[in-house]
Amino acid sequence: MIDLKILSTPGCAPCKVVEGIAAKLQQEFKDLQVEKIDLMEHPEFAVEYEVMSSPTVVINGKVAFVGAVNEDQLREKMEEVSQQ
Repeated sequence: MIDLKILSTPGCAPCKVVEGIAAKLQQEFKDLQVEKIDLMEHPEFAVEYEVMSSPTVVINGKVAFVGAVNEDQLREKMEEVSQQ
């Protein structure tokens, strides 16, 4: 199981893009579980992962990306993680 958390804030355009990419990749990687976390509602995640910018993408408990990420970068990371 790959656990992907998107730590985001309301009105964050790059966050919406990453959410769309993650939804698309969920079709490709059947063991991918995606969770969107609103940092305004759950500030404890910002503290836990030392978030400095949104979106912050956490994969299996480790920060993988901070800020905007494109589909190729996220797919490459998913392939890497799925082979571990």
